[in-house]
Order: sequence, then structure tokens, then C-alpha cells
Amino acid sequence: MMNFLDPAAPSPTPQEIARSFRWLGWGGFWLQALLGFIPILVVLSSVLFRPARQTNFFSFGLWLAIICAVVLVFSAYWCFHYTQIARKLKSPDLRPAKSEVLRDLKIGVVANFSIMAIAVIIALSRVGGLTIKMLSMPQGATVIMPNQLGTTINPGALITPSNMIAIQAMINAIAAGLVGAIVSLLLIHQVGQHRNS
Repeated sequence: MMNFLDPAAPSPTPQEIARSFRWLGWGGFWLQALLGFIPILVVLSSVLFRPARQTNFFSFGLWLAIICAVVLVFSAYWCFHYTQIARKLKSPDLRPAKSEVLRDLKIGVVANFSIMAIAVIIALSRVGGLTIKMLSMPQGATVIMPNQLGTTINPGALITPSNMIAIQAMINAIAAGLVGAIVSLLLIHQVGQHRNS
């Protein structure tokens, strides 16, 4: 399908390029849908099920997460769009110009690198905050606080399961962006190898 190491490789035909668009488009779509499920679910639950004390506005991190989720949905759609380009490439009458195809692929690259950049910024912030929490606790200590119901462990000083789910969501978003970027870059390479005859 792709021959990266042979500079004298024959130019791929439009039908071969269309096959690559179809396979990589569907593969990218399903991988991004699977990897993007957890980040989108986490963002939706953060927006819809917020504590009553925080209803007046969203934090900057939550806005970034919303933007990341929206771009992730767009990127999955854009991988599906590659399958539509494959259909057009098969027909000589509907075949788009090479510059138009490259423009669409570059949009995919920018969207996927945006996902990765935003998710890395969120992850650095979130993991940094959790690291500060962990370093502020004495080594080997458990924080126990008395309250009206009895003695409980202070949830503010510990890493909770929701923190781990949020970190998993960020890793999934980065992986989904990586999948989309690889798909777009592979297709850019193949379209770039095509020489008009």
C-alpha cells in the first residue's frame, strides 16, 4: 500500500489512492470513535452533573476540555469525510483536484494536532495539581478528618477515582489525536507520491 523507502516506486493510481482513503478513513473513524468515547463522556458528565456550588461558570480547564471534545468529534467526522473523498476519487467525473484533496488532509492534520496539544495542556495542569496534592501529604500518612457523621478520610487530600478517569480520558484524547494525525499524514504522503500522467 505505502512504500516509504523506495524513491523509484511507481506513482499510485487514483484507484489505489481511493482504496487507501477508504481503508484509512474507516480505520481512523472507528479508532477515534472508540478512543474518544471516554473523553467525550467525561466532558459531558462534567458539564451536566456539576456540583450545585459551581453552577455560575466553567473553569478554564473545563472550557479547554469542551473544545478538545468538539475538535475530537470533528476529527472523527473528518476521517469519515476521507471515505467520501475515496468515493469521488474512484469516478473520473467526480475526482477532486489534488490541491483540494491536500487541503482537506491538512485540515485533518491541524485538527488532530490541536486535539493533542489541548489534551497535553490539560494533562500537564491536572497531573501537576495532583502531584502537588500528593507532595503536600506527609510520607505514608492518611488524612483523617472528624465531621458530624463520624471520622472520615478527607477526599480533598487524596487522589480519587474520578481523577484517574480524567487522566485516562486525557490519554485517550491524545491517542485519538495521534491516530487521526497518522491517518492524515499517511494519506498526504500517498497523494504527494501521485504524479499526474
